[in-house]
Amino acid sequence: MKFLHISDLHIGKRLHEQSLIEEQKHILGEIVKIVSEQSVQSVLIAGDVYDRSIPPVDAVDIFDDFITELAEKNINIFIIAGNHDSAERLDFGSRIMNKRGVYISGSELKKIMLFDDYGEINVWLLPYMRSQTATDTLESAEVDTNSRNIILAHQFVISHGDGPEPGGSESVIVGGVDAIGADIFDSFDYVALGHIHRPQKINRNNVRYCGSPYRYTFDECNHEKSAVVVNIRKKSNAYISLDYVKLVPKRDLYRLTCKLEELPSQSPPKDSYVEVTLTDDEPIMDAILKVREVYPNTLKLIIENRYSRNTGAVHTLTGSDIKEKTRLELFAGFFEEMNGAPLNGAQREFVKQAIETETETERGNDE
Repeated sequence: MKFLHISDLHIGKRLHEQSLIEEQKHILGEIVKIVSEQSVQSVLIAGDVYDRSIPPVDAVDIFDDFITELAEKNINIFIIAGNHDSAERLDFGSRIMNKRGVYISGSELKKIMLFDDYGEINVWLLPYMRSQTATDTLESAEVDTNSRNIILAHQFVISHGDGPEPGGSESVIVGGVDAIGADIFDSFDYVALGHIHRPQKINRNNVRYCGSPYRYTFDECNHEKSAVVVNIRKKSNAYISLDYVKLVPKRDLYRLTCKLEELPSQSPPKDSYVEVTLTDDEPIMDAILKVREVYPNTLKLIIENRYSRNTGAVHTLTGSDIKEKTRLELFAGFFEEMNGAPLNGAQREFVKQAIETETETERGNDE
């Protein structure tokens, strides 16, 4: 039997106030194509269906369209709640949907039994729980290891003290407080994990984060996004094979670092979502407007030049410094500490004239 493992859809997510609904709708359409092309019989969605517990209406609509299209193809769908989901809202109507092959668990461990030519396959649904609760729940579960067992879990899983390589997961684990050991899953043939956005295995190849289907932060620009096709045959040696099908977005995310004049020659498509770091030596008036003339979907602009870099040096002026140094010397020292570079000739001349004008004004007032 073939399963498709996806997770962390985060439908309804916004990036720097930009809605990603159209991008998510496209990716879900790509997933439906993979299901058909790969002859997948069941889809595993390992949590964080939505980006927040009360999702916007358009997010609910496109997910409804997605699972309806799959159900009409007689595809089994298994869904668990992630830490971003509302367990109660996700559970709503689950008993009715069971009859259409849509199995949902928002708050408790569930087991659904499937059958293929080789016998039964048990699909276990473990929604997001605190780590100790999840551990206690799994330890009390009666798993028949003579059968084939798959589990969906939305957890921060570690192996021998080493956690997954981060990438997009919003929950920061401090000191392993909310981590769960990979050995708790030893009875399961495949562990479909959600929560970490970077695809990777934990300990063994069949304990796997599939990652998010779309790059949801600019830190994920180097992530290859894919869906995992899990083919499970008769239980024996090498009875599970994994294929990774690349997910191609409608509009991707890119990080660009260059001078303003170099921006038009950059390689990303012009409609991409971009974070731009400008390295021009001199300040640019209305920089964001000029950048958006080239890349209209610029979501973040960073200025990195000698004016934006503070050296961090702390210089304490003494009374004698103030008495012995001219106003120009005092300002020049302050400018260099704040900007990491000295005044150039034109700047020094401008400041000199401003000081002279101010001095003449002060003399006139005294008279």
